[in-house]
Amino acid sequence: MGHTVSWRAPLCHGVFSAYHSGMGKTASSAPGTLPRTRRAILDAAIGVLAEDRTASLGDVARAADVGRSTLHRYFPDRAALVRALFEDCAEVARRSLADAALDQGPPAEAFGRLVAAMFDLGPRVDFLFAEPQLGDEEWDGELWERAQTPAAMLFERGRAEGYFAADVSLEWFFRSLWYLMSAGWEAITEEGLARHEAVALVTRTLTSGLVARGAADPG
Repeated sequence: MGHTVSWRAPLCHGVFSAYHSGMGKTASSAPGTLPRTRRAILDAAIGVLAEDRTASLGDVARAADVGRSTLHRYFPDRAALVRALFEDCAEVARRSLADAALDQGPPAEAFGRLVAAMFDLGPRVDFLFAEPQLGDEEWDGELWERAQTPAAMLFERGRAEGYFAADVSLEWFFRSLWYLMSAGWEAITEEGLARHEAVALVTRTLTSGLVARGAADPG
């Protein structure tokens, strides 16, 4: 792979309480409540920077069809823009996983919805994972933990019901998810794989591994 991906799993049990206290709230930075110009800048920025992380703020302004002075009024520097992109991504992820209703239905069906929802976050997440201006303060913070809480709760429910293996940790669960998501995104951009094919391969690899069913166990 041509870039670094981080799994960025929630690491504390506080993530579960965050689900009950915060999942029903709408953040002030939610995409639907942003001023139109700010929304246009964020949408343009994630496209431009995901394609070329060395792109300038001028490149972002041109893609958003706004002047440099307008962009700087919202985001005075690159660090402020990246931070806003992270907050926006966390909100989009939170909404996507909430809409996937991971607390409903058998774990196997909910897991399929989880993979599809996470996959559609696409280059938005892939770019931010590799962004050096974002560190543990952001990825281990409340925003990202809250976004991933439904997935963490699905894992705990699935493990309790015997769907996920008892010896698989929450950390490994998230590592596997994000690394395979990245592989799927790369397969689309580099190999021309269709989205539904990539999602199916990611899901199958996560649920069944790479060894064909019925293959002889070398042990």
